[in-house]
Amino acid sequence: MSEGSDAMVRIIDVHKRFGRNEVLKGVSFDVARGQVVVILGPSGSGKSTLLRLISHLDTIDEGRIYVDGHLVGYEEREGRLRPLGDSAASRSRADVGMVFQRFNLFPHLDALANINTAPVHVKGMPKRQAAERGAELLKLVGLGDKLHAYTAQLTGGQQQRVAIARALAMEPKLMLFDEATSALDPELVGEVLEVMKLLARQGMTMIVVTHEMGFAREVADRVMLMDGGIIVDSNTPAEFFDHPQHERTRSFLSKIL
Repeated sequence: MSEGSDAMVRIIDVHKRFGRNEVLKGVSFDVARGQVVVILGPSGSGKSTLLRLISHLDTIDEGRIYVDGHLVGYEEREGRLRPLGDSAASRSRADVGMVFQRFNLFPHLDALANINTAPVHVKGMPKRQAAERGAELLKLVGLGDKLHAYTAQLTGGQQQRVAIARALAMEPKLMLFDEATSALDPELVGEVLEVMKLLARQGMTMIVVTHEMGFAREVADRVMLMDGGIIVDSNTPAEFFDHPQHERTRSFLSKIL
């Protein structure tokens, strides 16, 4: 990426295979700093795989992924990608926060400790500073009174908000959300979406895989449709939902709206 580029994320011709199954077939797009991109699509279209590649939880087979001008998880030598060592890859991955369907909290730790563990052990942050930052983040996500609550004492929506605070504790430049509300009871979805809307208003760059059409319409700068491992459509929310140009988009929306 060129210096001064406005793109926080640049994805260039990314391919991913699992055995003979090619899940991603040449995905390319940019995400500007502060943009919110929502990715829609049917199950198996490659959405979650793409997020895992951006966060370097899986390895790419072809292409390049840059976050803030830097290759995630790799270095390039003589035109070829070489994986970074474990410690360098961890530092590279720290720029990307990811929130999953399942909250993946440590049940033996309280909310504050769940948030503090990575900043202390990965970034070397002093424990007192990490605790102060963790308390601020819990307050940000509306859980300032739950610092010492354990997982079993929290609702699903509260657990997911702790998971968001945990991702933010690493001070990421990019946040990825992989169907972060799909495992929640319907009445708990709104509280998590409100936190995501708050992050968008604060200028966090976000890529969101979701089935929440209202969120996509209200918050996204751009909505994309993935199908069969490629980006089928990409447009503003108004154009995507109200004036879809692609037949596949019209067919998808007719089934979910």
